[in-house]
Formats: sequence, C-alpha cells, structure tokens
Amino acid sequence: MYAKLVAQTAKINQQLARYGVKFGIYKDGTFQERLFPFDAVPRVIDHETWE
Repeated sequence: MYAKLVAQTAKINQQLARYGVKFGIYKDGTFQERLFPFDAVPRVIDHETWE
C-alpha cells in the first residue's frame, strides 16, 4: 500500500498545486501562501516531542 502512495507522491503534489491546495504563514512580517505538501509516509510525533 505505501509503495503505491510513495510512487504517486509527485503526481499527487502536482494535483494539489493544480487545484490550489494552499496554506498561509506569516514570515518576516509578511503573509506568504505555500502549497500544501503531501507526504505518503505520515510522521508520528510522540507526546514528549510535541510538548
């Protein structure tokens, strides 16, 4: 299952860009839009790290 997702990551990111899936951040006092990146392998953050 993961192998198929990893193989399609570039295509999925292209589709996200095509349909304008974005988020905004403030950096150096200015608002910037960025494309929402897709990662086929989720990152698990444990409680201690999150704190």
